[in-house]
Amino acid sequence: MDKYQQSRNLLCTLLGLLLMLPVAHVQAAAQDLFDAEVVVPNQTSGVRTRATRTALEEVLVRVAGQDAVLQTAAAKQMLKKPDALVQQYRYFNEPDSEPPLLKLWVRFDGNAIRKSLQQQGQAYWGNERPDTLVWLAVEDRGKRYVVSADDGTDVHQQIALAARQRGLPIVFPLMDLEDQSKVRFSDIWGGFFENVTEASRRYNPQAVLVGRLNRSPSGGWSSRWHLEVAGRPSAWSGSSQQLNTLSQQGIDDTADLLASRFAVARGGGNVNTVSISVSGVDSLNDYARLSAYLKGLTAVVDVQARRVAGAEIDYALQLNGSLDDLTRTVSIGTVLEPIISETPGQFRLRQ
Repeated sequence: MDKYQQSRNLLCTLLGLLLMLPVAHVQAAAQDLFDAEVVVPNQTSGVRTRATRTALEEVLVRVAGQDAVLQTAAAKQMLKKPDALVQQYRYFNEPDSEPPLLKLWVRFDGNAIRKSLQQQGQAYWGNERPDTLVWLAVEDRGKRYVVSADDGTDVHQQIALAARQRGLPIVFPLMDLEDQSKVRFSDIWGGFFENVTEASRRYNPQAVLVGRLNRSPSGGWSSRWHLEVAGRPSAWSGSSQQLNTLSQQGIDDTADLLASRFAVARGGGNVNTVSISVSGVDSLNDYARLSAYLKGLTAVVDVQARRVAGAEIDYALQLNGSLDDLTRTVSIGTVLEPIISETPGQFRLRQ
């Protein structure tokens, strides 16, 4: 028996022993999902309590994926005593504002919020959020431009702020020579998505949002949006007298659409057991990373490793949803890659 085969056998033996050990649960949601900032006039206790409630409303919409959550019994109960959920808070002055703005930063107890929502069967949207590339063409009274990563325009700032509030990881294109050689303003404005899709490849996004904003001579704004995620397109339009309102609407609609695909409701008893097989598990570090990732997925209730065969591990998962839901979720991550096969539930560990 050669040294490679001996090492492989030893690895299989160690993984086999690890199958009998419980896997530690990993926090699924990024901590900043439960952070929020609110502008306040002063630091009095009454103002802080009201601002904390506003901050909690923002967090609840962010992690539930829909603003309708604010009308649920779970949310109303939490909003009665928002201070009870506060883990940390501090005041700070916004450095780039003129005049300076005083803000309250609050961090809430994510475990308590998630538990409260899921116990009552409400949807919860954890850290499985697709990186979204935003191509945005703007026409402002004759001035035309594509919003880029570092242009500092009002549109850029408004979209970025709205995305932070909803917990959407977005990126704007560089619009350097490479981008300009592949996509033009007219492609984005006219909805010619072939060129936009080609230009998007360098950013490797999991979703692409294409928008156009137009300011009329009277000052009002109108918009058109097109979202593409996992090959499924959605399109809508909007209008407003205020740019910040229209930007917020565009991001809110985007977040609502993504949440409808990736948010998970627990507590309704709809737990299924599915079997998956993962290849490419070549080391103990690979096994630990894979097991922690599976445990951290919002939809997963329990993980049981059943069999090791070389670099392949079979798992039995209890989850809220179906195997298709799981496949869709992991496809936007960086740990597992779905394998197209006649046998469902086949995945490969990304290296």
